[in-house]
Amino acid sequence: MHLRVSLSAFLLLAACASSSGSKGRPLSAFAPEGVTDFPAQRHALLVGIDHFEDSRFNELRFASADARALALALDQFDDVRALVRPEETRRAAILEALSALEMRIRNPRDTVVIYFSTHGSLAQRPGGELERELVAGDTRLDLVRETGISVDELIQRAEKFPSRRVAVVLATCHAGRGKSRIPDALAQQLAARKSPPRTLEEVSEAVVVLSAAAFGDVAREDETLGHDVYTYFFIEALTAGDRDGDGAVTISEAHDYARERTWHFTKGQQRPVAESSILGLDPIVLRGHRQRAGLPVIFSYERSAEGVGVRVSGQAKGVLPGGFAVAPGEQRLELLDSGTGGLLYAGNIHLDAGERMEVSRLIPPPPRLELRLQGGVFVPLSQDARDTLPVAPAVGMQLHVTNWPARRLAVLLGTTVFAGTGATATLDQAYDFLGVHVQAGLGYAFELGHGLFLEPQFQLGYLGVSRSFRDFTTHETLRTLTLSPALELEAAPSDAFRIGVRLEVSFFSGQLEGPTTWHATSQLGLVAGYAF
Repeated sequence: MHLRVSLSAFLLLAACASSSGSKGRPLSAFAPEGVTDFPAQRHALLVGIDHFEDSRFNELRFASADARALALALDQFDDVRALVRPEETRRAAILEALSALEMRIRNPRDTVVIYFSTHGSLAQRPGGELERELVAGDTRLDLVRETGISVDELIQRAEKFPSRRVAVVLATCHAGRGKSRIPDALAQQLAARKSPPRTLEEVSEAVVVLSAAAFGDVAREDETLGHDVYTYFFIEALTAGDRDGDGAVTISEAHDYARERTWHFTKGQQRPVAESSILGLDPIVLRGHRQRAGLPVIFSYERSAEGVGVRVSGQAKGVLPGGFAVAPGEQRLELLDSGTGGLLYAGNIHLDAGERMEVSRLIPPPPRLELRLQGGVFVPLSQDARDTLPVAPAVGMQLHVTNWPARRLAVLLGTTVFAGTGATATLDQAYDFLGVHVQAGLGYAFELGHGLFLEPQFQLGYLGVSRSFRDFTTHETLRTLTLSPALELEAAPSDAFRIGVRLEVSFFSGQLEGPTTWHATSQLGLVAGYAF
């Protein structure tokens, strides 16, 4: 998904904020978009809602306290506005405040923080898709989509801001518990989902998705803290979270600080997770300013890194996703499966002060077992093959194992059946044709971006074809070995499904109607796969 504007947008999902809860176009640095004399400023719009006009939404105890406390903590910002009174937290008032905020942004280097502490819910779009909604003070439970604030629309609105440094912090829930309340039918749909609703920000300076609670976890408000747990530690991070010691607390540092402490405080019941791709340094500075080159940071927020333990020069640093400051210089880096303790990667690295190293590329991806169905057409290519064999429909099935025995490598095992009718070129004798092609081989997957993959393949096979003439009792067969290069172009609409087109050319030696010689055939078709 491409953004039409450049911004550094960060999404923090504090699912059920509570008491105890890309890649897009290439990243580029700031470029001038016109002359401006306005100095860069930092803006914050903070919304905390305790009271709801619809009594079906439970009252919250600390949402307004969250917003007020964060407003005080952002004391180095130039423009901080907290909406906590009932007349300020109605849907129309919030949307008007967002419009006013946009008007105050004068410089693409302005920093903007938008924060909500309220109920989160789900609504159903026409067509059946679930949509995350923020509950305003006057939202109705039976009309959530019409009277709430769409999370997707909020992010799209932020994308259009003149600033390229925007953080959207949602201390809400969308899992149907805690701060969420949704109709039973939607709750059943949600329970059947295997992954959270897609969220994605693609920006010129960074791509970051931070989640303060894993999808389905209950986030908590805590009586002793007097705040939402995640928000409490997020605020605390503004004074204690300068991980690399450069003098500035960035939003990713604040999230990592709050992530670890939220996990421990809730005894593992609330699991903050995050994904991030940052060009250069994190541009969202919440407190202080960079006075010096900080310690090197090893980090990853990619899904593929979740649950990977990091050990540097024999010292355990923690478990990804997240970031860890390390000493500059030569280090021994080990990445481990935190569940089994198995070693995923080991090697020496050299890091200078201020350097950041994203380690997900070092982690071998797990094998992916996929069942693929294909349908298309069998086409003779060489002259003898065209004279002897007909063009025929083809169907097949293939077992496809990717990332085994090495990253991006694929092992293939499949069968294709093609059948049709034809007539001899010389005597025009009609026959029925049947072919079976069994193959095994290897492929290598190149990721093109935007969910597209290109996979060259090479296979060895066994081809059996037969012709049964209708006017005679003659039955002819050919059995031979084949060499088959192939090329697949695939798109991945989801993690489990892939669809694409496939072109395969097979070479074999055998006797058709003439002498024994080399022949060529091809198969062109569509492929659909499902990963287990």
